[in-house]
Amino acid sequence: MKMASLKAMLVAGTMMATAMMSGAQPVQAQDWPSQQITFVVALGPGGSADRAMRLLAQRFQEELGVPVRVVNQEGGGGHVGQTYFMNMPTDGTVFLASSIHPYVSNAILDLDADYTLDDFAFINGQWTDKDLFAVYHELPYTTIDELMEAVRSDPGKIRVSVVPGSTGFINTLQLLEAYDLEADDVNIVTYESGGAARTAAAGGQVDMTVLGADGTLPIAEYVRPLAVASDTPLPDWDAPVLNEAIASTGKSITPLVGSMRGIAAHAEFRDNHPEAFAKMVATYESILADPEFAQLLADQQIGAEWLGPERTTEIIKENFKILQQFQSHQ
Repeated sequence: MKMASLKAMLVAGTMMATAMMSGAQPVQAQDWPSQQITFVVALGPGGSADRAMRLLAQRFQEELGVPVRVVNQEGGGGHVGQTYFMNMPTDGTVFLASSIHPYVSNAILDLDADYTLDDFAFINGQWTDKDLFAVYHELPYTTIDELMEAVRSDPGKIRVSVVPGSTGFINTLQLLEAYDLEADDVNIVTYESGGAARTAAAGGQVDMTVLGADGTLPIAEYVRPLAVASDTPLPDWDAPVLNEAIASTGKSITPLVGSMRGIAAHAEFRDNHPEAFAKMVATYESILADPEFAQLLADQQIGAEWLGPERTTEIIKENFKILQQFQSHQ
């Protein structure tokens, strides 16, 4: 081989290595974003997640100074959209803006997804459903303790309405476990929709329902709240948090939260471009802190809570363990 050719190869190799090293350098906050951002909604148009994320996209567009488009990739209980997102560039141009929980966890547990929770950098769960434990208003029970005593005294008599595979179903199983009761100690009546389950509760066809608190507000006059599956009380319901309600057992429960709408990035974006990721996080937090925007969301019955990456991830991982534990009951 001629010396000139060898030299040319070495120079080319050096240039290629330099280019590769340059491409691996973190994107600085001031350089991001430099092009259009895509929000992937892994559910259909018009739903709660879609409405929330489209409003958010408009504000991100104003704050970041680049177009932010929203695309729907529905199917497979979120799995189609989540897979689509995972196959997109990890440079901070594409985010999963959807119901980030429990859909991601369910796909991992039930659909043999190629991704894991660690492939996502969860930024915030801004709007999360919390389950309400409520009994038909004409029944005498005023506390969870009283209701569970009735279950113990007459196994199989108390009827509970839930949606199959829902958080309400699993939270019901956790409640029974806390009182050393079995699943068949109550008569669990399943309905294909929350609306049907609530109608049964409002009409007294069942004794208790365990469903999303916000969605149960329309039948509030027909039910008596006993507890909320939350760490903090809910403003619309005069009921204790679940662990306070079951204090007599000496046990505690990690409540399974319902649909959590929010945003996640690729873990590679967070790890390889930490300054840009931090800018995304700070922008999201400042948007939700804007009183006018928060009121806009409230007017459309959309939540605007800031949990942040650490707490959001913690909740999702805690709930993943619960889903895994009760997977055989699904």
